[in-house]
Amino acid sequence: MTDARHYRAEDGLRDGRMVVIRATTPDDKQALLAAYHELDPASVYMRFFAAHREPTAKDLRDWTEVDFVSIVRLVACLVEGGSERIIGGASMARLATGDAAAAAAEISFTIEEDFQGQGLAGKLLQHLATLARAQGIRRFVAETLLANQAMLAVFRRSGLPMQRRTVDGVVHVSLDL
Repeated sequence: MTDARHYRAEDGLRDGRMVVIRATTPDDKQALLAAYHELDPASVYMRFFAAHREPTAKDLRDWTEVDFVSIVRLVACLVEGGSERIIGGASMARLATGDAAAAAAEISFTIEEDFQGQGLAGKLLQHLATLARAQGIRRFVAETLLANQAMLAVFRRSGLPMQRRTVDGVVHVSLDL
């Protein structure tokens, strides 16, 4: 079984740059805060469906101190001068279904604008799918704003069977693993 807590892989962006995709750690708090500050307000809105306040200490703990069973969080890092810079992230949160055959997780993504269009969200989705399958998860669900066509394209191009429905400008997506 793939150990989500110690997950680490290298992957390439469309422009040829390599990124490290790895599990978050408690030591990532300041790097995640710096990455958050690099986001445009439009990206924050697309991720949180609203303007978002400055992350609190509790937010940073929630983003970095996870059990890797009920919640898995990955970050994508560009290695610059021997240090890592977080440029994106993805998470999955196991949903309580009570039925192993229907095991599902909600997924979410955030990619810094300078790296959007480089295939990073699709790569993160693939890595999450690997970890999810190892944990017996059979389906991903996500909600995204109808205006977030780039994320909807990532889901369509994933190769995973997809169902979607739109309610009040929010697209509810289900991807079978």
